[in-house]
Amino acid sequence: MKLFIRRAQESKSALGTYLILIHLVLHRATAFQSNRLQICRLSARNKPPSAMSNPIDNTRDTIGNEWLSGESGSLERLCTISLQACMLMNPLISEIYNELVSTDNECSVKTVKQDNSAFTIADGLVQRMFVDILFSNAAFRDIVGEEDAAAVDQGEETTWDHVQGLVIPQELRPLVETTKENIRALAKSLDNTKSYQDITIFIDPIDGTREFSTGKGEQCSVCIGFANEYGTAVAGVVYRPLTPRPTWAAGAKCEGYAACDFGENVEKFAGGGVLTSNGSISPFIEGLIHEFQTKRIKTGGAGNKMLLLFERSLQQGKSEGNQIDATPSNSLLYIQDRGVSRWDTCAAEAVLEAFGGKILKLTHILDSEMNDMSGVESQGRYHYLASETNLDFVPGRARLTKYNSIDSETIQLNQLATDVRQVKPYSNLCGLVAFGKEWNSERGLTHISQTILKAAQMNEPSYD
Repeated sequence: MKLFIRRAQESKSALGTYLILIHLVLHRATAFQSNRLQICRLSARNKPPSAMSNPIDNTRDTIGNEWLSGESGSLERLCTISLQACMLMNPLISEIYNELVSTDNECSVKTVKQDNSAFTIADGLVQRMFVDILFSNAAFRDIVGEEDAAAVDQGEETTWDHVQGLVIPQELRPLVETTKENIRALAKSLDNTKSYQDITIFIDPIDGTREFSTGKGEQCSVCIGFANEYGTAVAGVVYRPLTPRPTWAAGAKCEGYAACDFGENVEKFAGGGVLTSNGSISPFIEGLIHEFQTKRIKTGGAGNKMLLLFERSLQQGKSEGNQIDATPSNSLLYIQDRGVSRWDTCAAEAVLEAFGGKILKLTHILDSEMNDMSGVESQGRYHYLASETNLDFVPGRARLTKYNSIDSETIQLNQLATDVRQVKPYSNLCGLVAFGKEWNSERGLTHISQTILKAAQMNEPSYD
C-alpha cells in the first residue's frame, strides 16, 4: 500500500519526494491521485470531492506510524489506524480464505450460526483483533460487533486457539500470533484520552461471509464504522481484502476527509443498474428494476455493493466533471428491502456521505410527501448506538424472519412484528436506499423517490 500524508506544518521535512502536502481550500477540494490511490480534502463547507486528476508520487511500501494522517484524537486518525489494522490482518484473512477454498474439510474453519448464516474463524479472529487489541486501550462509548455472541468461547477468553467451537489449525497459529503483535504495536498509535468517549464502533469483521466461504472472496469486506453520541454514522472504513489488490474507501465528512484506493480498473461492468444480492430478491425489487428501466447486477456483501457504488460514482465524476446527469442506465443504485444490519451499513453510510452520496431508509422515502422531502436529511437515517432494543423499530412494518427475530424457534415467521421485543436490536428493518454523489440533488432524489413509489404501488416492500 502506497500512502503517505503529512500536514502543512511539516512541509520543511527532509523526506523530499515522499512528502505529500494536502491543501485545505475554503470553497473547493484539492485532490491527488496515483493510478490507484485517491485522497481528498474537502472544503470547510464539506463540499463533496470532484473528479480527482493530479498525480502524486507514492514510493513507500512499508506500514508504520509515519503513514498515519489526521490529528491525534481526530476521526481521520481513527480511520487511518483502522485501515492499517485491516492491512495488517490481510495475510491472515487470505490464508483462512485459501484454507476454505482449497480443502475438502472446510468444517475445520467454518460453522453455521443459529440463524443458519455462515461463520468462519476469520469472523471471530478479525473481530477479536479489533475489540480485544486495537480498540481495547481507548475509551469508546461502546463497541458493537456482528460476532459479539460468537467470537470467543466461554472459558477460552485468554487463549486464541478456539473460535466458536472451531479449533484454529496449527499451521495458522504462527500467523495469528504475528498478526496479534502487529496490531498490538499499532494500538499504541491510538489516542487513549477521552477524545473518543462519545464514539460507538460498529464492526462487521467479514461482511459477506457466505461469499467468503464459497469462493467469492472478492465480494467480501471488513467494515468499521464510527457513530457519534446521537447515533449518526460520522466516519468509517470499508476494506476489501481479497480483490487482486486490496481495495478500500474511508471517510469522515465532518472533518473533510475522504480517501480511497480502488485499483487501476474501476469499471467492473458496463452501464448502470441496481445492485442486489446473489440470491433471491423480492417482487418489489424486481418491479423497481423494471420501473427504472435498467438491469439487475448481482453481487454479494453490503460493503462490497457500497464500494462498487463509490467506484462508479467517482469514475463518472472523473469523466464528466461536476455536471453529472445521473440515469439508471449509467449509474448504480443499491436499494434493499430486506436482510441487512447496522454493522453492514454504519461504515458504508459514513464513507458514502464523505464522497457526496447518501444512505436513507426506504420507509422514509415512501412515507414522505413528494413535495416535501425536507425531513429526509434529519429523519431518514438509521441510529447507530448500542441498545437492547431496535431504535428504528416501527410496529407492524417488518416481517419476522430467522435473521431479524430474537426467537426464531418459537415465533411464527413471516408475521408482522408488532412488539420491539420480537426483533433483534441491530436489524435494519426499514430497508435502505444508497446512491452516489451524481444522484444527490433535488432532481436526482425526486427521480429515485417517484420510481420507488411506483414500484411500491405494484408490490409492497418485504421489510424482512
